[in-house]
Amino acid sequence: MLLTERISWQRKIESVVTSTRSIVKVCCGLLVFFLVCGCDLTGKTSLMQPSLTREERLRFTVESYYKNQCKKQWALLWPMAREGDGEVLSELALELGGDLEFPASDSDMKIDPGDKALANVFVMAIYGMSKYPDDKRMLNYIFDPARWNRGDVTVVSIRSGSISYSSIKPPPQVLMTKLRDCLSQAKSPAAGDRCVAQAKELGLIPDFSEYRKAMDAVLATYRRGSCPSHRPW
Repeated sequence: MLLTERISWQRKIESVVTSTRSIVKVCCGLLVFFLVCGCDLTGKTSLMQPSLTREERLRFTVESYYKNQCKKQWALLWPMAREGDGEVLSELALELGGDLEFPASDSDMKIDPGDKALANVFVMAIYGMSKYPDDKRMLNYIFDPARWNRGDVTVVSIRSGSISYSSIKPPPQVLMTKLRDCLSQAKSPAAGDRCVAQAKELGLIPDFSEYRKAMDAVLATYRRGSCPSHRPW
């Protein structure tokens, strides 16, 4: 009788343990889902969840990119990019040059989406290469002569704390070549800072501290979940 009762209790305990483990797994899965989607457990949307590690964010980034999930991409990458992570800034620049949508604000709806995306590619690529000199993937892309041999180019400008856009005459080719050489030869963040100073003098990029604050405001109102099915260029 005692043996039978003991076996019965053991089975009950095992059943409870198994159920508890299942509940924990489900809860962990839901927690990761909410974190990656940029939502907290109250249902409020947030694009800047600090709970994931850098490695987890980069791992989830690959999945969300191939699933065409633009909002999730920004939620994963921007918190690191805004802190000056050059590798992540370069990654965002690369994706903006591909299928990633740049979030629109009400003040820039008249700007051509392609010009708007490229203007931000310049900012993120230049700051990315300056802070992470090992990544030169965007060098040829942003200095493609076809992008500069036009009557004017669109660049990012910050006005009253908001992202805006200006149309400027392309800088002389000799100065663009000088900037390209600077970025290609930069081997340290200190050398990259000198390239950033050149880009600012040419009017190609705003100050990074102003840019990230303006981007924070744009992303706080970003609602589209999926990227557009095609690029505007």
